[in-house]
Amino acid sequence: MDNNDHRNLPQQLQLLHELHSDSDMPHQGHSGSGYSNRRSHDTNRDARLLETIAVALTTGNPGEVFAAAFDKREQMQLVLAKNGPPTPDDIAAAREFISLIGSPAVLDAVDTFPFLIRRCGANINKRIHSLHMSIQDGELRNDFTLALEAYQGGDINAEFPGADCFLGGYGDVVPPFATVWEDFVEELAYITAQGLVAGDVSTSVAIYAHIFLVADALACSRFLKTLVKDRNLHRKARAEKLKRRLNKIRQYASGTNYLIEKAKRLFPIPHRWVTDTFTGTGECVFDLCNNPYDAILRGLDQPSLSGPEIVDKLDKRFPSILSYWQRQQTMHTCIHAELRVILHFGLPSGIEHPVCPIGVSKRSCFCCTTWIEAHNRMFGTQWMVSRSHGKPHANWALPGAACSYDGTSSLDKAVLQAVSMRLRNALDSLFPHDSTDSEDESEQMLEWWKVSYFG
Repeated sequence: MDNNDHRNLPQQLQLLHELHSDSDMPHQGHSGSGYSNRRSHDTNRDARLLETIAVALTTGNPGEVFAAAFDKREQMQLVLAKNGPPTPDDIAAAREFISLIGSPAVLDAVDTFPFLIRRCGANINKRIHSLHMSIQDGELRNDFTLALEAYQGGDINAEFPGADCFLGGYGDVVPPFATVWEDFVEELAYITAQGLVAGDVSTSVAIYAHIFLVADALACSRFLKTLVKDRNLHRKARAEKLKRRLNKIRQYASGTNYLIEKAKRLFPIPHRWVTDTFTGTGECVFDLCNNPYDAILRGLDQPSLSGPEIVDKLDKRFPSILSYWQRQQTMHTCIHAELRVILHFGLPSGIEHPVCPIGVSKRSCFCCTTWIEAHNRMFGTQWMVSRSHGKPHANWALPGAACSYDGTSSLDKAVLQAVSMRLRNALDSLFPHDSTDSEDESEQMLEWWKVSYFG
């Protein structure tokens, strides 16, 4: 790949991020969609186990992401990766968590809470804060009010399965469903307002356990299941966000319980870290161009989007774009953790390529899912990420020569084409113009996508 590609790509991704572009290209990685038909029970199980392990290693430090996969080629091994070299603390934490899961004294997730609070406390607090922001959202509260007016609640224990410890507090006379729902919501808003107590593990364990029980009651409720099926897309999106954030809180307990139940017999499992030195990649530290308008010119070479009237429209539509851009002037790009796993494995030697899930501590980005899907298509592999949101991450580096068996850099080209198309579409939707050349280029890229992805 040309050196300019390595530099232009992060600037294009940063611009996409600033524009809050959610337009999806025709690929299949978003939120696991497209994979469900190919996933067996064993694949789903492995994906959940691996994601739990990756999350249990995450401290919450900025930019930190972990990935995990099983190597089943000979003796079963756990392969761990980070979007950078693992630290001594990472290595020690993985060893401790793996030992805990295999310990006869550890019977359920509660026994791992002291480790999880010490290791993941900052990340748990981030999730608690995000959940608090969701549950306090005025539009979501209004959605609750409107939906409750039409909702016909049934038996309260069926409405809130597993919430007996809270429902028992009402005594013999349980109030109407709407009252109980509102009580749970207010309780969750109250207990998520502060978060864990730094340095006090025992108190933090008790706080997390309380939050988990209330979050679990809401996440498993029948009422929330109806909200995420709402035909109104805005209400549906708010309900889905709430459910995601509830599940992120639940993951430390429910995911670890699942890991103990399904995989304890394998632990302590042999494991290794990806410590390969990848050369010829886009990993580097550099300064972005001075402003987002330069990024448009460099990335798309489209003079029709560079005039003063376009700059003025961009400033009015996104008044904070320049200040946000300037805060991110220095960019540290890296090979993301899930791609490090794939590069570490290389191409399978056998004829059959089994489905290989990768558990990631954060949902995979647009470039990762695009690269993985191109890899699967070109080399017949079946790598899968556990989750994806399809958002652009500006710190994504092109793997380049690190993928030694991709002699023509086809994978990098797939990502560059996809990002360029997505950015062009985002700008075209914001600033429609009548450029024949632009239309021809868009048609060419669309044809490339059809040939590349659909044969």
